[in-house]
Amino acid sequence: MSFDPLKDIIPIATVQSNALVLAINPKILANDLKEFIALAKRSDPPLFYASIGNGSLHHLAMEMLKQEAGIKLTHVPYRGGGPAGIAVLAGDVAGMFGGGSVFPMVKSGQLRGLAVSSRKRSTELSDLTSISELYPNYEATIWQGLFGPAGLPQDIIDKLRKEVSAILESKEFADKLANTGSGEPYITSLDEFKARIHQDFERYGPIVKSAGVQVH
Repeated sequence: MSFDPLKDIIPIATVQSNALVLAINPKILANDLKEFIALAKRSDPPLFYASIGNGSLHHLAMEMLKQEAGIKLTHVPYRGGGPAGIAVLAGDVAGMFGGGSVFPMVKSGQLRGLAVSSRKRSTELSDLTSISELYPNYEATIWQGLFGPAGLPQDIIDKLRKEVSAILESKEFADKLANTGSGEPYITSLDEFKARIHQDFERYGPIVKSAGVQVH
């Protein structure tokens, strides 16, 4: 990138956090995560999986699962969650990690949900296991936050945080996120937000390097 995300922009406030759902085409012969892993291990050639694009968390989440489970899968990047979800639905690929674009298809039964990528189970899809229940080191949670340019005056940061916090604490905002499968409000202190950024660099950096992930 043309800027350093650790130096040239500064965190202001976290907004939303969401687990990704591992979903597969219903015709795939796997009813849960263990069966999917077993299927992947014996599949030759490897199963195909979709993502919303190279370098996305959806991509990295599957690469992390591949390493944790010792399986081989072939990545097929798409331009966004909609096209990727349609590809899984059509059977062009076996499955994918998805958020809001996949959530409705899992709830409706169009796709089969296997697990969620967060440490805890999803309140909206409580019957799905967390991957960490099978692989304790696994976690891949997508989040969104508000950033500003380095050097932004503290009084502006404080005002923005106050306004954002008021929205995040409203039931209306939480309900909108839940109803669209978009997770939940993510409220942190500024120090916690900064720590999360550095933790993610440490978590995903090795995955990016070992998997040879490139953004074109």
